[in-house]
Amino acid sequence: MRLHFLTNLAPLSVGRKLFWALFTPVFVISMLTSLFLLSTRFDDLNRQLFERTKQITEQVATTSEYAIVFSDQNMMYRILQNALSNHDINSVQLFNSEQKIIAELGSAPTQNNMTFTEESHIIEYDDHLESMSAIYYANNSLDGIFNAQTDLFNPTNQRNLIGWVKIEANKSAIKIAKYQYASLIIFSLVLLNILTILGAYHFSSHLTQPINKLAMALNKLVKGQFSAAKLTKLPPEYAELQKDLLDLTERLEHHHEELIIGIEQSTEDIRRSMDSMEEKSAQLHIANREAMESNRLKSQFLANISHEVRTPLNAILGYTKTLQKDIVDPQQRLYVDTIEQSTNSLLAIIGDILDFSKIEAGKLNLENNHFNLKALVDDVYQILSVNLLTKEKQIDLVPEFCADIPEWFVGDSTRIRQILTNLIGNAIKFTHQGSVRTKVSIASQTSQEITLSFQIIDTGIGIPEHKIHRLFKPFSQVDTSTTRQFGGTGLGLVITKKLVEQMKGKIEVSSDPSIGSTFRFTITLKKSNKTSQYKQKLDRRVLLLEPSTTYKNYLTAYLDSIGVHYVACSDIEQIISTLNKQHDAIDAVLLSVTPDDQNTTEARELIAYCAQQYAIPSIMMVQPPGQIAHYPDLKSLCSDILLKPISQDRLYQALLHINKAPIELLSQKALPSANHEHLKNLKILAVDDSPVNLQLLNHWLTPAGVKVSTAYSGRQAVDMAIHEKFDLIFMDIQMPEMDGMETTQQLRQLKHYKNTPIIALTAHALGSEQQQILASGMNAYLTKPIDEELLFTTIETWRNNTKTFQDQVDDKLINIFDLDKALAVVDGKADIAKEMFDMLADSLDAEKKLIQHHLEKQDTEKLIEVVHRIHGASKYTGTINIARHAGFLETHLKELGLEDADGVAEDFIEAIEELLNHRQLIPWPQSVNPTR
Repeated sequence: MRLHFLTNLAPLSVGRKLFWALFTPVFVISMLTSLFLLSTRFDDLNRQLFERTKQITEQVATTSEYAIVFSDQNMMYRILQNALSNHDINSVQLFNSEQKIIAELGSAPTQNNMTFTEESHIIEYDDHLESMSAIYYANNSLDGIFNAQTDLFNPTNQRNLIGWVKIEANKSAIKIAKYQYASLIIFSLVLLNILTILGAYHFSSHLTQPINKLAMALNKLVKGQFSAAKLTKLPPEYAELQKDLLDLTERLEHHHEELIIGIEQSTEDIRRSMDSMEEKSAQLHIANREAMESNRLKSQFLANISHEVRTPLNAILGYTKTLQKDIVDPQQRLYVDTIEQSTNSLLAIIGDILDFSKIEAGKLNLENNHFNLKALVDDVYQILSVNLLTKEKQIDLVPEFCADIPEWFVGDSTRIRQILTNLIGNAIKFTHQGSVRTKVSIASQTSQEITLSFQIIDTGIGIPEHKIHRLFKPFSQVDTSTTRQFGGTGLGLVITKKLVEQMKGKIEVSSDPSIGSTFRFTITLKKSNKTSQYKQKLDRRVLLLEPSTTYKNYLTAYLDSIGVHYVACSDIEQIISTLNKQHDAIDAVLLSVTPDDQNTTEARELIAYCAQQYAIPSIMMVQPPGQIAHYPDLKSLCSDILLKPISQDRLYQALLHINKAPIELLSQKALPSANHEHLKNLKILAVDDSPVNLQLLNHWLTPAGVKVSTAYSGRQAVDMAIHEKFDLIFMDIQMPEMDGMETTQQLRQLKHYKNTPIIALTAHALGSEQQQILASGMNAYLTKPIDEELLFTTIETWRNNTKTFQDQVDDKLINIFDLDKALAVVDGKADIAKEMFDMLADSLDAEKKLIQHHLEKQDTEKLIEVVHRIHGASKYTGTINIARHAGFLETHLKELGLEDADGVAEDFIEAIEELLNHRQLIPWPQSVNPTR
């Protein structure tokens, strides 16, 4: 449409312009002349008819005066006959003074409303004229009848009105005359314009013919038809132009030949370059394939090194925990605690390296579980305070939550713990005095999700502005000098940033070396239907001694919220003075203690004084916790000991039970001796190529009455299983000759081990490897280093399990994959069904990235295309969960576009990831055509 419009607006050719220049003036003048002639002639005809009608009317009025007076009918009709003889007159009527007709001739007059006046008038209608005139008679002697001059001297008002005459004149004659004249003018006009058009066209064609020839010649030059252009002949008056045209043609022909030669040379050069590029492309392809293989080997290396490093660390941690139970000497306990902390630090470094590797490979998947956020933050602070705070570093660790934040959420609590541990740990390491605060608030929320905002604020050494950009780069430190002072791999913040982004959030930092640093990040979590148990208000009154203003504000705010009345004291003397005055109203003393000799001596005396003098228990708050073990007598005197930063739940429980005796409370805090009597005679097979790990399992399980058998290889495990029945098997993954997965597959083929619980002991962390572990026939897996409590919990869980292994697999796949549906589509041919499923599953990873890309670009059309493609394929492969979510997303996009589509798309992507994670668990039947 637009092209057609532009074509209509294209400029006219020279010939057309010349034609219109000649024709237009003639046409305009002829039109104006015709209009003038028609107008003049029509006016003349109308005027002549008016004058004739008026003249006849006056003549009849004059001649009929005496005929009316004497009532001479013959004379009246002769007068009317005379008037009617005019061909323009239709009818003539005479009226007496009483306006009655006394004589008439002609056709019946048109019945119009007649107006009888003393003045003559003419009225024009569409097809006739109506003329009326009054008839007068003068009152003179009869001689006046014969004297025509008498009326000339009698004024009109001295004459008597005796009647009227009415005449209708027909306009058809002048209409015919007009039509004839108009036809003549129009004919003349058309004839003149036709002659003008023919003349203008001939003249313009004659003048523009050389220009057209020249244009055709130039067009041929453009097309490269140089020979045809040379044959163009122009009139003699254009001889100079003819010469220039020939000269131009020869020059263009010469340049054309040179251009062809240049193009051929360039084509040859390009061909050579393409050969070189093809060679480089092949080299690049090989290099890319080598890089991918190198990346695969790196991931495999990290998995292997994880296993090799975690295996001895598992033994170190296990025996360290065992030693901690029996060591009494404080110095030796300190040594063992140091070993444990160093081992945990090494495990954290290995974890960072593996996490970074998974992030690079795009295989870091988030889990969803219900967790208590406040308890998680408290736990992070507790662990970090144990590992990072020292006697010399006295800083306040304060978690702050807005009142409207719920406690329970659904998300990956392990990764959230990792984020907080990295950020809060860095803040503690780089802060020598002051405080580290964590503020948590709600940034936004919907009916299903909540976006939380975290701020980690410290009063540490700060970061120069020009070095902040280094924070989130892999293996990078802000300053090499601080690297030596504080250590670190340079991966913590990189992993933190990736985890935050994977939780739909962002992270930023602001810092001033003179004030400190603030890290801010947001994460999006799902709402949980769990609610915390209601805590009743405590009717307690306590004395509080806390020297730090920041931490005192934190404690008093919580005490207010749980209904505890307090008196804040500035020193021990004020506490004693208040006790002496109000001891009957005091339920407990909440005492902050710094574990140095002087402070602990004063605290011991105060606690003893309160207990002996007034029987008031004391709750001790201590920081750092590592040194309080040097003062066992102080621990025995207290009602309870709380480690800073103080958990609100721990403080609530301590205040709730302050009436109990300190010794009784101390016994509650002691490590309980686990009762595993019901595990006696349980037969467990432990398979591992590391004697240290097997020895550690023996050390944990044998005291509980468990009969532990050990195998150092997969082959030995299968042989032992053939001759003996075990209730549960712990299986290492990496072993020589036969690994744990192959061993499990052989065990599952034995009659008595179809459903025996087999638990993997692995250092592997990649999600794909975990799925391979489960697909091999194992029921669950434990990640090294293994915790003793978790080990017994796992045994309890699977010892009471009554489901078969296939039931467990079916439970995981029930909402993900329908094998019967996949087979029904292809008439039960398992090989074809698996081939179709593999084609879809192999493409899903790339399709998922396409979906995420189109979502970012807000390209609805391409997004619908991808989702529709997956939706169609999923209907024929048994992937019911993907088909369902693809249908939801496709319908949403077609009806609502991208409005509120993020949540639906996220559910669809989760369905894809869930299928890929459980792909190895699908129990495909053996092919009916093994030769296929």
